[in-house]
This record gives sequence, C-alpha cells and structure tokens, in this order.
Amino acid sequence: MHVAARTGDKLLTNTILVTGAAGQVGSRLVHRLVAAGRDVRALVLPNDPNIGRLEGLEIDMQEGNVLDETVAASAVNGVDAIVHAANLLGPLPGMSPNEFFQNNVQSTYNIAYEAAQTAATIDRLVYISSSAVYPNGAHKVAPAYNPIDEIHPLRPLGSYAASKVASEHLIDALGRESGLEYSIVRPSGVLSGSAPLDRCTVGFYASILRAGGRHPEGTLYLEGERDLAAELETAAPATDIPCAITDEQGRPWLDQPVHVNDLVHGIRCALEHPAAVGEAFNIAAPRREPAPRTAELHADKTGKPVFSWEAPVRWIFDLEVSKAKEQISYEPTWDFERMVGEAWANQATT
Repeated sequence: MHVAARTGDKLLTNTILVTGAAGQVGSRLVHRLVAAGRDVRALVLPNDPNIGRLEGLEIDMQEGNVLDETVAASAVNGVDAIVHAANLLGPLPGMSPNEFFQNNVQSTYNIAYEAAQTAATIDRLVYISSSAVYPNGAHKVAPAYNPIDEIHPLRPLGSYAASKVASEHLIDALGRESGLEYSIVRPSGVLSGSAPLDRCTVGFYASILRAGGRHPEGTLYLEGERDLAAELETAAPATDIPCAITDEQGRPWLDQPVHVNDLVHGIRCALEHPAAVGEAFNIAAPRREPAPRTAELHADKTGKPVFSWEAPVRWIFDLEVSKAKEQISYEPTWDFERMVGEAWANQATT
C-alpha cells in the first residue's frame, strides 16, 4: 500500500486532484495547495467561464465532465488524494430536478468508484457535502436541537440536499467495500466577496420569513393569514439596511455561515489529518452571531441606520464545530466582523 509522508499528526500527499477546480471553493483550494508546495491536478469543465481563477498557476489542468466515466478515470489515474468539490447548487436552465439530482450523484459516484478501484494508492478522498443534509435551515425544517452537531438526524429537503445525502452514502459504501480512506465535510452557508453585507439586511430576513411561511415543518411557520415577510418590509424604511431582529421575548436571531477561506482551511484539515478518516465534519464560522450584533457591524461600515424589529418566531442557523476543532485542528478565524470588514473593503475598491 502507498505510504504517505507524515509531519507530526498530518498526512502529506503528493499529487492532489481537485474536481470543480474553477469554482468558488475549488479555485481557492488549488491556490492554497500550490502555495503549500503541493502538486495539483485541476479538473475543470470545458470552456469553464471561471477558468481565469486558475491563471498563472503551475498545475496539471484537465478539462472534462466527471459525468463521463472515462474523464473520471483519467482524472483519478496517478493521483495520491482527491478533493471532490464539483457539484451544482441548483438546476441549470432547462434542467429538471431529476436531472439535477442525477448530475450531482452520478458525478460523485464516478469519482468515488474510480478512487475505490485504486484504493491502495489513494491516501484520502475528501467529499464536500453540505449542512443541508440536516438541514440547518430551520425556516424549512425545524432541527431536533441546536446547535446542530454531526450526529443530528439527517432530514434532507429538496433535490440538492437529497443529492448530498445520497452521495455521502455512496462514498461510505464504496469506502467500506474497498478500504478507500475518505472524509466528508459539511459546510454551512458559504460566503465571500460582498455577500456578508447582504446577509443581515431587512431584505435577507424577509426572504427567510417568506420561505418559512411556505413550510409548516419549519420554525417560522404561523397558522393564519399573517404575512411576516410583508410586515417586516412594510415596517422598515428600506430593505437594504441592517436589521436587528429578535423574537418577542428579546432573543436574537442567530446566524453562523462560513467564509470560503475557513472552508478551504477545513478541507485541508480533512485532507491532511489521519483522524479525519471515515468521519464527517461540520465546517462553519467560529461562533453563532446574534442579529443585533451583525446589524451593528454592518452599520459601522456602511453608515446605514439599524432597523430593530420583533418577530413572533425565531430563526437559528448554526452548526457545532467542536468535533472539527478537537479531532482535525480546525481553527476558523473568519468571524462576522472580519467578513463584513473584507466585504466593505472590496466594495470600496470597486
């Protein structure tokens, strides 16, 4: 069996395949791996519009769609580790929900199957799943408890979440059959760029309330004729201003997304640490952030007034990350203050 080099408690591999390498997550991961001196094989779609994100890097670039078994086999051949980041977040134009589901699951199967055929020479397969498997979006399905840890019941809602659960089971089944060492990463809502500034506005919370009004199993659903989203939008002077939202008992709404840089760090932890084998890990921001605080952070940067509002319901979007911290040395540093600071800096320079 191939033996990887070790430094301390870290597993150091040679050539690493990254699928979806031109994506938001994949491209940043490729940059980090190259900077760390790793050899990277980057698999991208033909004519990928985001290929410029990889410009100037000394990498083994391959084009192809992993839905093609021959592409998957070629991509996996000769590598020591794999990070499977390729997936669709939603159906492409003209794509049915069934086709969307099949795309995500089949692409994962092809990569995992090829990896399993050469399990003796593959040090690690890391699959990028999602917190949607629980889900932690309480506006659609209420969690059994908060914060949500890795043993929380899986309650997928919709094609995307179902494709992630199915893919996790495929990787687990193929891994157990072949001896392939794998790890699963479940990131929270991934933010970068200006997205954090949009995350704590009246408009954002109204969209959460509107979605919650359509899902009786969620924590935001109310019987009767009340339209909480419309009430919030009517009461607020504008939808793009920060919102300090609480419930009627004064308890703040809580949010815990993850910055893409912390996610990349978490992926590398799952890739490098022996303790990651056979495990799933939540990856999110360092802590849960109360809406009044995120609103103040937004206001401090933008100068926009904070709008305070009490709702008869409460939303919590969180993930417990202590397992990743304790087992694979995940150390997130991108709290909401840092996210907002970066987002505002980016806006100021564009």
